[in-house]
Amino acid sequence: MRLILVSNRLPVQWDGTPNVGGLATGLSSFLSHWKSEGNEIIWVGWPGKSIPEKEQPTYAEAMKKEHGTVPVFLKQKLADSFYNGFCNKTIWPLFHYFTAHCEYLDATFDAFEEANNEFAKAVTKVYQPGDWVWVHDYHLFLLPGILRNLYPNIILSFFLHIPFPTFEIFRLLPEMFRTKILTGVLGSDLIGFHTQSYTQYFLRTLLRCLGIENERGFIYHQNHITKTGAFPMGINVEQFTVYAKSKECRDIASTFNKNHKDLKQILSVDRLDYTKGVLQRLNAFELFLKQNPLWIKKCKLVLVLVPSRTDVSSYQSMKRAIDEKVGSINGSFGTLDWTPILYQYKGFPFEELVPLYRNTQVMLVTPFRDGMNLVAKEFLVSQTNGMLVLSEMAGASAELPEAILVNPNDLSGMADSIKEAIEMDEKEIHFRNQVMINRLSENTVNDWAKRIFSDTEDTSKKNLAFQTKSVSPNSEFLLPTKDKPIFLIFDYDGTLVPFEPLPHLAVPSQELLNSFMEMLKISNLSIAIISGRDKSFLEKTFKTLPVHLVAEHGAWHKPPYGSKWNSLFTSNADWKSQIKDHLNEFTKRVPGSFTEEKEFSLVWHFRNADPDIGLNAAREMLDELSQISSNSGFFVQRGNKIIEVREYGTGKGKAASKIVPQSNLNLFVFGDDTTDEDMFRELPESAFTIKIGKSETMAKYRFKNPEDVHSWIQNLISHFKKEQ
Repeated sequence: MRLILVSNRLPVQWDGTPNVGGLATGLSSFLSHWKSEGNEIIWVGWPGKSIPEKEQPTYAEAMKKEHGTVPVFLKQKLADSFYNGFCNKTIWPLFHYFTAHCEYLDATFDAFEEANNEFAKAVTKVYQPGDWVWVHDYHLFLLPGILRNLYPNIILSFFLHIPFPTFEIFRLLPEMFRTKILTGVLGSDLIGFHTQSYTQYFLRTLLRCLGIENERGFIYHQNHITKTGAFPMGINVEQFTVYAKSKECRDIASTFNKNHKDLKQILSVDRLDYTKGVLQRLNAFELFLKQNPLWIKKCKLVLVLVPSRTDVSSYQSMKRAIDEKVGSINGSFGTLDWTPILYQYKGFPFEELVPLYRNTQVMLVTPFRDGMNLVAKEFLVSQTNGMLVLSEMAGASAELPEAILVNPNDLSGMADSIKEAIEMDEKEIHFRNQVMINRLSENTVNDWAKRIFSDTEDTSKKNLAFQTKSVSPNSEFLLPTKDKPIFLIFDYDGTLVPFEPLPHLAVPSQELLNSFMEMLKISNLSIAIISGRDKSFLEKTFKTLPVHLVAEHGAWHKPPYGSKWNSLFTSNADWKSQIKDHLNEFTKRVPGSFTEEKEFSLVWHFRNADPDIGLNAAREMLDELSQISSNSGFFVQRGNKIIEVREYGTGKGKAASKIVPQSNLNLFVFGDDTTDEDMFRELPESAFTIKIGKSETMAKYRFKNPEDVHSWIQNLISHFKKEQ
């Protein structure tokens, strides 16, 4: 199988030299494993530099041949506005809760859109049906939606490597930006996050911003299923463990340590970025030395700072502040034979980084906010007896609770944690670390990627089954023949008419009523409207049409030419007064909600309520009513923005079975709601059952919306007029 991996940057720089660190390093072992099983990999991304147009064909050919990569060509102005603009001045600070650093510019978002379209063009050059396309990170939020429109059955994953913020933070984005980002990423079969918290923040944001609900992490949007989930990224545990135990590593570690054999090593390894909290870490170390003078000349802090965004002025200012702080601490505490901080402003290759980990007694990983932080995991599987001090704001903290967890804003707490870690008993360190190492060994980067692929493939198969049910309302095979009587059953709300904020506003157009009159002219054709609406509404709405009317989900039936309503079951509504009071309490608590009373049912509507408050209240109500419904004469059912409580014995399926003639029929059933599933389930297998909308169904076919139903009706009328 082919994997098309898409990220902002390629694993090699524009000149073909490897990119050290980042996604390329993190995925290297999985990609090697993927290739070893006979699969192919194509990596699509920006080479990091604008390539002159006349050189692009030759350059692309060389990159594909030598590195298996497909470069995305962005003009320098576009690249700057896209990457340095919207990505790094809007999304990056916002998603890390640094809202004061954010810019919200239409121009940079336009560049973001344009760049995502350029990435899509690059993918289309190599994509083949059956490929797995895996899109990485916030730079490409819009790409899944673009690709889904181009290839409806594409197998597509999206993984976010940074935190997803709470709704209150995300909604700081202008409405157009946030809507396009959310709908763009929903083009994926799978959206992966590092932690369960990020997943829940995303789902709540969908609900609050777009009113889109989820069912156990599955989202149904525009006739497509998207699965969301937490997939904490792992590392190549074996690679680090084996090298850490090797003679080569021990020799390098010994060389590093020869001048500091009696000093306890405290290590900090980070990229230069304001989210990493490096200055706070230095302040905490300074406070530790002030509060614990016995540790002066007995420890050292090795500060490794990897250069990043060196051309950005704010990063230059941050670098100066860190340099000054290191100088201040070394000047205040250092002596002729001891320097508190060994400062390295550069990156280290794997072969030197692991020996550094091995020498370390205390590892400081204390970002203000971090999607995961693999350094913490690398340290744990590389060291012999060192303690991890970890920010509770890092995604890794969800997996590593045995570490010493700190709040990076709490200087005193961090200083105390350094003391606790450096003085901790070796047995205690070993016990804690072994628990964490075992956990990391069970979720390596290979396990992580395999789970993402497996879940993506499963969801893609669900989507394929989902899509095969979707049919055109003009499909010839959906037209009945004249050799048998025709019986049509329609639900009302969501099937014949779209939902409205208030039920009384959802009325059929005169055009639809005229179409019904035209259908009824077809010989041997009967129509039933089976709805949750009450008798008076249905009778008033369809008074001119000789059709079967079934009210309150099967409680009442009025035949086409009858003047009276007949009850389809025996009622005992003693439960209603108690439950009505219960529903009214929720109505008081949830602004915009209301309770509708019918003869055999009660309906609590929350379509006009705040989506988050309404949904939470609905879940609470379902839970409470379900506990008291047993042997109480009623049952509870969730509908589209409603909770319905109705008597046992009612139900659309039973009602439909009673009114449908027991003869050989062309039977068509249309419905959009969970209540209509009763009809799809209980009516004969020969029936044409059509679900309206996007949720899961027992129906054989699917229409998108009520407009498709209207189109089918017109197609039916035209078909029979042609045969006359």
